[in-house]
Amino acid sequence: MIDTCVWTGHWGSLAIPGTPSDVIDSVTAVGATKILLSPLNGVWAHNLHAANAEVYAVAVTDERVLAAPLLDPTLPSWTEQVQVAVDVGAPLVRWLPAYSGFALESADGWARIVTDAQRILWVQTRLEDPRRQHPLGVVPDVDAAAVIDLARRHPDLAVVLGGATWKTVLDLAPAILSLPYCYADTSMVDGVDSALRLVDAGLATRLLYGSHAPLFMPLGAMARIVFDLDDETAHLILHENANTLLDRGR
Repeated sequence: MIDTCVWTGHWGSLAIPGTPSDVIDSVTAVGATKILLSPLNGVWAHNLHAANAEVYAVAVTDERVLAAPLLDPTLPSWTEQVQVAVDVGAPLVRWLPAYSGFALESADGWARIVTDAQRILWVQTRLEDPRRQHPLGVVPDVDAAAVIDLARRHPDLAVVLGGATWKTVLDLAPAILSLPYCYADTSMVDGVDSALRLVDAGLATRLLYGSHAPLFMPLGAMARIVFDLDDETAHLILHENANTLLDRGR
């Protein structure tokens, strides 16, 4: 069981058990054996790259953890940080366009750098529901269709649509399926039969299990996969799809 969306650190609007050990314990308790870990502490920082050091260190000491660094392509050091991700064996890098302040329509040059580095690009469309955010710190969702358009312009780049709602993923299912290396995660796929509806739309081989811990409870994330889907489909989402994808970033 591979959890592709796990975070460590602090979050301003919510008290969370965010230390690496707390988070790792919470997701392994429901069955995760491999964890892609990213640092929340970098999200609101002027230089989010500095926060990656913690997840790199955890990945060295805990074989269950793969570092998934946050990268801001608007910073001068970003190409150096891509190389750091390659050097430490991080298979996947995450972009936060809404927090870093760039448009995906202008990101083609940066996407080519990720492609050349043979990393997987995860584009996070949402970290927190805007309805839960402080009114002075509302961060709008990234347009999920723009993520798919980026993937379409870079067909050799593995792109993950991260944090999209189930309805958004459902609406984009035909476009996702038309691209060879395009995936979506299940971290925001809540609601009755939401995972089943995505599977019925043909996305069984394109969904990646993500708990969004510690911002969300991992038990609920896992339950909506194993309770709503047959064993074969659940295995695809919980393990096989991510394992196949990660082979591209190793």
